[in-house]
Amino acid sequence: MIKVFTIAHLPQELTQAWLQHLRNFDTAHPGCHFEVVAVDPSRDIEDAARALSEIDPPFPFHAIFTQKKGAP
Repeated sequence: MIKVFTIAHLPQELTQAWLQHLRNFDTAHPGCHFEVVAVDPSRDIEDAARALSEIDPPFPFHAIFTQKKGAP
């Protein structure tokens, strides 16, 4: 098994499309396992939850972590 680490720098308007692309690949290849971390300090938690909820089919698990404003 190989591990591939990807860091994607995307404009906000392409985030949903990229996540859906990843989910489509995941669905088509059930032997694969994906862990995704998305960081966007300019968006609020509701935007992050909405982006994840619009993936079809939904990811089997997701968690949202927040950071206090002004924290490093």
